[in-house]
Amino acid sequence: MKDTAHNDWDLFACAATDEASLAQLFDRHRHYVFRVAWGILNENAAAEDVVQEVFLRMRAGRLKAKPKAKFTTWLFKVAINTAREQARKRRRVWGDAAALDVLSTTEDGRADPARFDRLSDLGRSLAKLPLRQREVVVLRFLEGFGTAETAEILGCRAGTVKAHLHRATLKLRGELGNQRN
Repeated sequence: MKDTAHNDWDLFACAATDEASLAQLFDRHRHYVFRVAWGILNENAAAEDVVQEVFLRMRAGRLKAKPKAKFTTWLFKVAINTAREQARKRRRVWGDAAALDVLSTTEDGRADPARFDRLSDLGRSLAKLPLRQREVVVLRFLEGFGTAETAEILGCRAGTVKAHLHRATLKLRGELGNQRN
């Protein structure tokens, strides 16, 4: 199978029976799934569990999709739902330093202490937000999705995303401002 000859939806269609297709999807999207899961769970091991669960479900053929949307939009929705399941099961608290180590590493593999400190502050502040506001912040600011895509992933209206984002931004400004003083 040629690496570049198939788009993600074609690879997904073959993932349950073709290890190479699943491996390509995993290589392309595992970091994104991890970041979304960490944004919700803020725990390295739990985020890794989400990554494994998402791709195991692909392998087992347990994920169904109609390729109407962008593949990444669908995948992030799956990742968020899987992370929510983990959160309900684990009831973890934000603040895993190992996850921050992973997220604060530069592209060339070097540690960035300043980024670690910013992410640590952000993690503590995000932990205080309600889950839906946290999800909106992760998708909009950390993953860079637009309002419409965020709404599609979360299964709500764009206006709802804007309202959650507004409330979360106000809380984060106050919280992060207090941490700096």
